[in-house]
Amino acid sequence: MKKWIYSAAVVLTLSLAACSNEESYSPQEILNQAMQETSELDSYYGEYKMIMDDGTKILSKQWEKNGKTRVEMVDSTGEESIAVNDGKTVSSYSKTTNEAIIFELGPDVENSVRPTLKEQALRTLEQIKNSHDITIGEEEKIAGHETYHLIAKAKKKNTLIGDMEVWVDKKTWMTLKTISANGDMKLTSEFTKFEPNSKIDDSKFTLDIPEDADVKYESYQPIEQLTEEEAVEKLGTFLIFPESLGYTLEGIEDMGMAETGEIALTYSKNGEQQFSLSIFKPMESIGEDEEIIEVRGQKGSKIDLETFKLLQWDEEGLRYNIIIENLDLTFEEILELTEQMEYIK
Repeated sequence: MKKWIYSAAVVLTLSLAACSNEESYSPQEILNQAMQETSELDSYYGEYKMIMDDGTKILSKQWEKNGKTRVEMVDSTGEESIAVNDGKTVSSYSKTTNEAIIFELGPDVENSVRPTLKEQALRTLEQIKNSHDITIGEEEKIAGHETYHLIAKAKKKNTLIGDMEVWVDKKTWMTLKTISANGDMKLTSEFTKFEPNSKIDDSKFTLDIPEDADVKYESYQPIEQLTEEEAVEKLGTFLIFPESLGYTLEGIEDMGMAETGEIALTYSKNGEQQFSLSIFKPMESIGEDEEIIEVRGQKGSKIDLETFKLLQWDEEGLRYNIIIENLDLTFEEILELTEQMEYIK
């Protein structure tokens, strides 16, 4: 659970958004502004702290300029680390262990790197827009900047993103503080210094690694696409959704998991992705924490969150996981589709 809270709050804390003239806004208008792109915040330097309710504390410094980033972090144990993304490589170095990893990006950088913090923030804001009731709280200064204060209450329990409070800079629309709570876990993340449009030398995005450090090099490896014959050779015969159901199989990916042999199938309809089906040899039984249901006469489970829906079951020695990406699809519809699955021929 802590991972969900930490991820959501970090995303919002580092979000970048649109610039506008200061005036009176409704909660929805502030949220809409914070979800837009900005051309006026080309760079920034910030210092911020993240505090978990269990006492865990992380202090960070971040420089961002034209898509390049540098982050220096110190946690409660005193461990120090530095990470730099210069657009061609992502390098990280731990001062505590004197170890470094240099990851070379692929030729298509956009497809070989995780979504940026900014892109993740936009997605999170979009989710809150639909899943939370949002009101305006008392305004205050954060890191010397006047902010709008949004209070977002989840409409349903057990959502991926719980209740949140968000403070947004009135001039740059940068999120400067968040308080995120989910269940009995809470994370506060706050900028203590924020300098928009800072002059940052390009040398800041070079990571100096000591000569005696243990350095590992990794390179981008595209996910291997399998033919149906290769997939059967890897896992044995397995269930798929026949084309007669109206969904198109876009491809079969080898997930590179030697122990489980996992493959992932992507299904679309009318050019839009609908759901993905992963199939693998299970290493453990289906957990009892999820809602237990029956799928194709087998024991299965489902996870039904506001922005994440998963259906899984075991059959003939294989586990099937369906992640519903078109959230308009209901579990009932997916369950009906599973009844019409056929073994690949």
